[in-house]
Amino acid sequence: MRSWKPPRISREGAKARSTRLDRDALWQGGGSGFIESIDESTVSKFRRSWCSIDDSDGAIAFLHNRWRVALKVFRYERERVGLDEHWFLGWHEKKTYVGKTYLHEQDEMGPARGEIYISKYALLDDDFATYMGVLRHELAHAMCGPLEDHGRKWRATCEAIECNEEWVCEANKKFYVRPKTSLMWTKRDGALFLEGGREAMFRALPRGCWERTIYDSESNRMAYENEEGKKIDPFALKETYEIL
Repeated sequence: MRSWKPPRISREGAKARSTRLDRDALWQGGGSGFIESIDESTVSKFRRSWCSIDDSDGAIAFLHNRWRVALKVFRYERERVGLDEHWFLGWHEKKTYVGKTYLHEQDEMGPARGEIYISKYALLDDDFATYMGVLRHELAHAMCGPLEDHGRKWRATCEAIECNEEWVCEANKKFYVRPKTSLMWTKRDGALFLEGGREAMFRALPRGCWERTIYDSESNRMAYENEEGKKIDPFALKETYEIL
């Protein structure tokens, strides 16, 4: 069996503004292998937008506006690391895991592709670096594919896409041991419930992007069909993002 070697990285252009990973480092849905350097001015704008959102308009508006920024960041990062528009962003409501990536081989609904799901607690977090860290962690999984966990290939990909070192691990335990942040989560959870009850999450975040809309509790993908009985991908539906 051919042994895996860390991906060879080549620099493109006079100013080295892009990186190219060997195809051996990627799976068939892992994108082009071309990674653009981070545009710091763009990321700074995202950070300012993230941090400027406050609770003055209510808990639902707060979470909704954070999602809007998160989606813009995702689309920027998706393009930057060479993934195509068949990759989507979703959310979940758990604290037990911060991010999760699902990958699908090419099938009748489209090419090899996947989705990244981010915890609503990363969206509630005032530290923009937390969201960026978990997003890039999951993007590295998206690029490496279903046979790679947190091994050498994945770590090399994290380095190539400039993932924060704190997130180049199986689980960033620091995410869970911040007492002030945990109290803030509890406060904002309570405010959401008081404002909208059990449905508050779905008034703030699109139900079509909720992990449990797409997968059951055992991570089996739900089967959806159109009126003609043809299988469809929920993320391909306009209604999925209709809340925006």
